[in-house]
Amino acid sequence: MKIDLSRVSRILGFAAKEGRFSLLEPEVYQLLRAIGIQPPRYIFIKKGRRIGRRDLDKVRGDWVVLKIVSPLIAHKSDVGGVRIVKKGIAGINRAMQEMTAVVPGKFLSWERRQGPSRNKKSLSPDEIELQIRGFLICEKVDFEKAGLGEEMLLGVRNSREFGPVVTMGIGGVDVEYLSPKLKPGRASASASAHLLQKNDVRSLLAPLVFYGKMAAEFRGRAPLVSQAELINAFDRFRRLAAHFSPVSAQSPFVIEEAEVNPFVVRRGKLVPLDGLFRFSPDHLEEKNRPFENIRRILHPETIGIIGVSEKMNIGHVILNNILKNGFPRENVFVVKPGLREIEGCLCVPSVSQLPRTVDLFVLTLAAEQTYEMMKELVAAEKAHSVILIAGGLGEKKGTRELEAEIKTLLETNRNQGRLTPVVNGANCLGIYSRPAHYDTTFIPEHKFPRPSGREAGVVYLSQSGAFMLSRMSNLPHVVPIYAVSLGNQIDLTASDYLRYLKDDEEARTFALYIEGFHPGDGLALAKAISEVTRQEGKAVVVYKAGRTPEGRAATTSHTASVAGDFEIARAVLGAAGATVVETIADFTGFIKGLVFLAEKKVRGTRVGLISNAGFECVIMADNLKNDSDLTLARLSPGTVGRIRSILAPLGIDRLQDIRNPIDITPVGDDAVFCDCARALLKDDGVDCAVVSPVPMTPAMQTLAPSVSSSESIFDPRSTPTRLIDIFRKTDKPFVVNVDGGAAYDPMVDYLEREGVPTFRRCDDAVRFLREFINHGLKNKKRGGWG
Repeated sequence: MKIDLSRVSRILGFAAKEGRFSLLEPEVYQLLRAIGIQPPRYIFIKKGRRIGRRDLDKVRGDWVVLKIVSPLIAHKSDVGGVRIVKKGIAGINRAMQEMTAVVPGKFLSWERRQGPSRNKKSLSPDEIELQIRGFLICEKVDFEKAGLGEEMLLGVRNSREFGPVVTMGIGGVDVEYLSPKLKPGRASASASAHLLQKNDVRSLLAPLVFYGKMAAEFRGRAPLVSQAELINAFDRFRRLAAHFSPVSAQSPFVIEEAEVNPFVVRRGKLVPLDGLFRFSPDHLEEKNRPFENIRRILHPETIGIIGVSEKMNIGHVILNNILKNGFPRENVFVVKPGLREIEGCLCVPSVSQLPRTVDLFVLTLAAEQTYEMMKELVAAEKAHSVILIAGGLGEKKGTRELEAEIKTLLETNRNQGRLTPVVNGANCLGIYSRPAHYDTTFIPEHKFPRPSGREAGVVYLSQSGAFMLSRMSNLPHVVPIYAVSLGNQIDLTASDYLRYLKDDEEARTFALYIEGFHPGDGLALAKAISEVTRQEGKAVVVYKAGRTPEGRAATTSHTASVAGDFEIARAVLGAAGATVVETIADFTGFIKGLVFLAEKKVRGTRVGLISNAGFECVIMADNLKNDSDLTLARLSPGTVGRIRSILAPLGIDRLQDIRNPIDITPVGDDAVFCDCARALLKDDGVDCAVVSPVPMTPAMQTLAPSVSSSESIFDPRSTPTRLIDIFRKTDKPFVVNVDGGAAYDPMVDYLEREGVPTFRRCDDAVRFLREFINHGLKNKKRGGWG
């Protein structure tokens, strides 16, 4: 059945003419019919009118469900607005009369229990009664009983950041109670109405608790509803939401909330029982930033800077960092009255006297001075791009207006066709660009030694400059191409940088730290992520901060409660191809792993595990399965034979059977352990591996040279040197784990300096590899990384 969107528009238009932006439940039922979803049989009786025999004949069954209809009352059950009544004229008329008298008082009491109402005038019971339009009389649906999962929720929420998001999950009255107690992705699933395709709906719904119970065989019972029926309902909501979207010009209206809770199953068909619908005329105005001018930020040929003192202040530190990275002094200009030069760079008394329009201007003045300086830059047309360092702009009291004025300044001048810079920041720590040989971060070298060694194809995009530098400090052997502290994103956003850099062949791994989004920019970021991750060898890792529900506005629907802001971000960005990590350690580990395993081939989930400690073998096996799984590889007879022959000279083969995980025991020396690891990786049935030499055993060389030890990790016969050789000669992804104290830091540093991803706990190593492999397989299906 086709979706009749023009009929939906007429229903919304009728409500809007009445000054309403929410639908009455009879109108919700009409809308559901328009999109091809059949509600129960029903009639609507206006308040004050009595039901007659002809009316009642339209509703089948011996019992009916009586619902009060009022634009004020969304939670009808909480205020006595729903009754099940035996079918009969007298009984139904009496129930309608009683509900008209009782519900206003109950609604008033319920509203008081919710706490102080914002922007709402408290109504009297008489005023509440005036808002009662009538009663919906529905057939009582005799649906399939299956316990948990028999009632389903399907809804749309217009997310401020991501636009319309469709959610399906467990429904009924217990939805909010159950959802937090189940693993993410088990109680409900959400997806962007604009990004999800119909052929992806099944994989989205398959992990849900209700799906396996209702849409598959369960204890020998046939499915109660077909997968096609569920997918079809979800897709109809998706298409409805995409049409009435804040970023769509197809309709004058925008869906804010639309929900059916619950859907039940009757004779194999989904039947909607209760529904609500809120809409608005509030479309999102798209800002057209000239993001192609990011080239001037990342690859400037000339740089201007203001705020440099003769003494060592933030501006002077930035100037030194620019020069230390090799940027030509003759192409750096300092706005500084009263001086001819500073650090060998030409000084000019004002912006207007800059000798040329610079590609990049670094503005390090206080927040209160920022707007006037931006006005000068724009008026003189002296900058193609600007980095606003200004701390506190838009964050402390009195500066939000300045931020708004800067935004207006940029928009006005762009609309007039003037040379107007793109702006990074404000409240940012600066930008590092290896190709352009500059660093505008204001942390001196002795406090933050810059990474050195492997040029890794990493791009950091972080709303927090401190977070960005902390990750770089924790990954000293990973030299990024760019590190961009985004700050408040008053102009350029993370999505702009991703769009600009998506075709950069050198940029392979994008590491994003995101705290929040401007309206609509979450969707823009998801689209950009999708474009990046569809390219072979490219990946996006996201740490999303701001996860708690505190401060979330109260809503009328369960959809908004179940699909909270973080859950939506994780679902939409993950579906676009990003890996949304849970912890900061996972964020750091994933960057490291993606960089060091970039040349390895992701083939499958069959993993080999090897350690010289029995406890690690058990713990690693325990961590193979979670939301994404690895499976223990079955060793071939040839591999078992090779490992047995390696272990035989030390008698280890007599201690235990040869199986995966492989326990070498502390008796195994460097050669035995590493030869077994090599044999494991050569097995055609092994796709990947975790190699975990517990370093305290005296049989291995795992210490740096010292006066107290004859060991040397740099000896060609040592365990780390042998593992480095194995890593270089295999195309299978594997990671090393070294569970030891500070004495083994040199071993870890040596392995990572040579490009071997190394962890300090075996469960972390397995969790990373599990996510890495499944990320690669997922994106390989999408036509991208892997």
